[in-house]
Amino acid sequence: MRILVIDDERPLADTLVLILRKAGYEATAAYQGAAALSQIELFLPDVVICDVIMPGMDGIEVCRKIQAKHPNCHIVLFSGQAAANGLIRDARNKGYSWELLAKPVDPEELLAKLASLKSHL
Repeated sequence: MRILVIDDERPLADTLVLILRKAGYEATAAYQGAAALSQIELFLPDVVICDVIMPGMDGIEVCRKIQAKHPNCHIVLFSGQAAANGLIRDARNKGYSWELLAKPVDPEELLAKLASLKSHL
């Protein structure tokens, strides 16, 4: 399974990539929305794990654009900020139903989530 982690907090994104690689996934990171949109075209991930609150293009906008071009890509959002709730609510009102994990992400919870996605991909 190919996974793209998108987060403006480089240490967090890089740590998640290391955890995912150690678990046997092909993973890479992008550190901002625009870069992620370019990278997704080259990497073609099965799953995107994206922070909601990022400078510039927020994670909801990034994921809407990803979903429009790659409807089979599974999206998992994560956030530790209360400000994300309004963005997520607005996205759900527009028909997007992405899963949300709390930040900091529990590696065991993330790996369990990915294991459950394998049967859907």
